[in-house]
Amino acid sequence: MRQRDRAPGLGDPTGESIDLAVARTRATGTRIGTLVTNPGGPGASGIEFLGRSPLGTRLAENFDIVSWDPRGVGASAPVECDEHTDELYLADPTPEDDAERAAAQQVAAQVAEDCGAAGGPLLEQLSTAEVARDLEAIRLALGSEKLNYLGFSYGTRIGQEYADLFGDRIRSMALDGVVDPALGFEEFLIEQAEAFDAAFERHADACTRAGEPECGVADLIDAYNRVVEATEASTIDAQGTSLEPAQVVTAATYTAYMGDGWALLGPALADALAGDGTDLAELAASYVGLSEYGPYAGVVCTDTAHPDGPAAYQAFMRRATQASARFGASVAGEMMPCATWLVAAQDTARAITAPDAPPILVVGNTGDPATPLSNAESVAESLHSGVLLVVESEGHTAHGSNACAAGIIDAYLIDLEIPEPGTRC
Repeated sequence: MRQRDRAPGLGDPTGESIDLAVARTRATGTRIGTLVTNPGGPGASGIEFLGRSPLGTRLAENFDIVSWDPRGVGASAPVECDEHTDELYLADPTPEDDAERAAAQQVAAQVAEDCGAAGGPLLEQLSTAEVARDLEAIRLALGSEKLNYLGFSYGTRIGQEYADLFGDRIRSMALDGVVDPALGFEEFLIEQAEAFDAAFERHADACTRAGEPECGVADLIDAYNRVVEATEASTIDAQGTSLEPAQVVTAATYTAYMGDGWALLGPALADALAGDGTDLAELAASYVGLSEYGPYAGVVCTDTAHPDGPAAYQAFMRRATQASARFGASVAGEMMPCATWLVAAQDTARAITAPDAPPILVVGNTGDPATPLSNAESVAESLHSGVLLVVESEGHTAHGSNACAAGIIDAYLIDLEIPEPGTRC
């Protein structure tokens, strides 16, 4: 199903338009309505997500489940600007001299230029507020009197914006792996880098407890440091090319999204120490493939104000590195194209209250590195009707990995059962 929408926004009904690609699976049991879901990103395809039947049997029995490719993503007027993104992700996150630093800035500027050319007028229309209005257009196209919504990661940011704009049109809303819209660009990325650092330390402890036969290495931190040092000297092969330091950092970032990511990272580090960096390179590539870069940056670079220009951005990267020597520069460097992004950033960081919304279930994992628990706590507090569920778990998001959390989320979406204050899984 494809929903027609207007690229310039709702104020110009005669303006240029785009198609939104929307998909639906029918309820397998007694249908009570439609549930719309978004997997996050920004830049992830909801249609691909839906194709993996991600929400379990209970929701699938009770709801038609709908998802969509947000504007700029997949089949919805894609902003395709990946020609130089591999170079961006391969750039050394901790350049040793001005030449390496200038090379990283040059490729970041090239990515920004590529995305500007690919996006055209749509590049100015990728903000979360626009996406939330698209969600309302989807509700209307479906003929649903009220919206049922389950958002993951950045999908929680879409849900909050929708609740603020259209709160009285919601039946149920659950947000899992929560982005706090009150955080500015720098604050969010630095907090995220610190959370990845903490998750890496916990994964190292889990590796030690599991033992070398299961983890692959005796000391995850020592193995990681030795591999990074070896890549600086270009001594590790990855299918015919040298494994880069950035790939090691990105592999560690990717595995931190998982509750037991150390079980993938440890053996990959062991192979790298033996001279084969293929598995680390593939883990890094999996992270890069989580979402499309053009719409990802299109949202992040415009939703909140960021450092403008290479010099200001380099100063921010230094601050991020001070916060986390291991991950700060990489987390900040991923968004370096924002420094020369062709669309001006909005200064919209604010706590959302959504005063007209019914109870909104806000779910946070204690060990989530991508959206730390503090985000969920703040959002549940700021929302007029926020209800917090804390999940004692590592990894990013809970519904697909924690049976207790999934049961509570499902019960709320289906039967509107609200957990008691202070509930933990």
